[in-house]
Amino acid sequence: MPVNEVGKVRQSAVIMNYGPGAIVDFRAPHTGAAVSVVPAGLEQWVKKLEEFGGSSQDMKRLTEQRLAEKLKVSHFRLPPVAADNPQDDDIIIPLVGVRFPGWLQCPSCSTIKPARKWGTEPGNPSRFCSPCSASLPPEDKTYVVPVRFVTACRNGHLDDFPWSEWIHQGSPCHKNEFHLESEGPGLAGLVLSCPKCKKRRSMEHIFTKLAHEGRECAGERPWLADGREECKQKPITMQRGASNLYFPIMESALVIPPWSEEIIRRLGYRWTEIATLVTKAQRHQYIEMFWAAISEDIGDIDVMAFKELVEEKIADSKAASSGNLRWDEYRQFMVAAGKPTKSGDQFEVRIEHAPIAIPHIAVLLRVVSLREIRVLRSFTRIEPLPGSPPVKQQFLSHSNMGWLPAIDVKGEGIFIALNQNLLVDWESQPQVQERASQIKNYHESRVLNPDNDNEIKISSALGARYLLLHSLAHILMKQLSLQCGYSSASLRERLYLGEGDKDMAGIMIYTATSDSDGTLGGLQRQGQSARFALMFREAVRANEWCSSDPLCIKGLVAATESSTLAACHSCLLSPETSCEDYNRFLDRAMLVGTPEDRSIGFFADLLSSETD
Repeated sequence: MPVNEVGKVRQSAVIMNYGPGAIVDFRAPHTGAAVSVVPAGLEQWVKKLEEFGGSSQDMKRLTEQRLAEKLKVSHFRLPPVAADNPQDDDIIIPLVGVRFPGWLQCPSCSTIKPARKWGTEPGNPSRFCSPCSASLPPEDKTYVVPVRFVTACRNGHLDDFPWSEWIHQGSPCHKNEFHLESEGPGLAGLVLSCPKCKKRRSMEHIFTKLAHEGRECAGERPWLADGREECKQKPITMQRGASNLYFPIMESALVIPPWSEEIIRRLGYRWTEIATLVTKAQRHQYIEMFWAAISEDIGDIDVMAFKELVEEKIADSKAASSGNLRWDEYRQFMVAAGKPTKSGDQFEVRIEHAPIAIPHIAVLLRVVSLREIRVLRSFTRIEPLPGSPPVKQQFLSHSNMGWLPAIDVKGEGIFIALNQNLLVDWESQPQVQERASQIKNYHESRVLNPDNDNEIKISSALGARYLLLHSLAHILMKQLSLQCGYSSASLRERLYLGEGDKDMAGIMIYTATSDSDGTLGGLQRQGQSARFALMFREAVRANEWCSSDPLCIKGLVAATESSTLAACHSCLLSPETSCEDYNRFLDRAMLVGTPEDRSIGFFADLLSSETD
């Protein structure tokens, strides 16, 4: 059977944007025709590897024990596509993609019909219109393009737009070939017509709630073989390239001591297999069984000494792990605040003096190098989790495969921790609590309801502290991008907050990529005490006013569904690749206050001292 290759996708793109269930647009080789596909699920990855004479074991493994335990898998695997930095021993296979949407349109005659009814060429994924190509040279065929509209639902399903039902409205003429022509501006001028029964209908109302009245979602999951499931949701019409058609749900973890130590890195997945064994006897038996392979990775050490070393590292790992990934990382940063920390090239932190003129900051660290594991676990459509009303996660395979796709990236960053005493005093103020409750109450009323069975729910910590840290991270990313040379889309936030026995109030702004761009040093050098103080003051000062004020500060510019108050594209909003929460839960007033009450802002005294 011929393989119709439609294009290449990088490992990082598979994890970040184009995982199973997404819609990916390609240009077919040789013809340049548009081809749209949905990447298939993990079972198809393994099947394709077997066709190439391999197995899932041939995929490179990544080890991060804490993250694997959280996601209930044994390990992670790199997508078997071309690596961002390919090595000679990389196994590269074409990942399976399913053509979607199934309807195509001729740009010349405006005919739309299923893909199987168009002209084909062996080994070529493109389709062409035979009548329009008849008078043209063979090399200049009129290639058809994917239709603009598809349907999806809040349960994560994806299906073709019901063209026949739309035009015939309950009285089909059993014709699966129509014309979609623009006869005027906008959707009102886009008309669907049936050449058989001569019916015509405008596409004007396809995005309204009544567009699919009386229809239920068919439960289609084209990324999974035999993936249809029962669904009672109402379908929603969407543009094929809409940004809310696919929200990847990712989990990540920094590789921190003791898991970042060289011996654990060298062992790779074997360390996970050893560490998950319950008893000492089982671990020693495993070591003896695979000693030949293990000794090749770890170098000159005898088996007895290695057994003792393993037990030592197991004890260190248990002592360092709390079951809360962010707390483990935060605790490691706070330990590093007492002394410089270096664990190979995977985790290096240097101490800086917190600026005396900014008492709000208690800890300032330069993260010279870091390694992060990013895992794609599932996805949603329409809205990110938690949605309002609820949306459902869709997974990458029919069942738990024991692994998930992941990539590892290296980078650098800046870590700060706020002064806990000042923070507690500030967030206990009634006016601050009242402002924060506007967002929390609104979001809870839309999301937290008895019908929401999502695994991921709104954080109980959503309050003044969360809004402050999140808003602060956004203004720092914007200011740092101006000073360090990185684009705003390449910087990311990592929030550390919690209360009780996990009391945290920290932020890391970092950049991390699969190549060397994330370790050039341009960002972490901005964390030097004097530089950081100037940058920080400038960031806060720049956000005292917004070009959209007074509307912005009153919350009249922000989209209500985003659960934000004073936040817009002129001040706080960042690229969604940079934000952990899709630009939700932001409020500039938590930083600088409002014109009526500056005391709401945590940094209000900093601004007043500069004015004085």
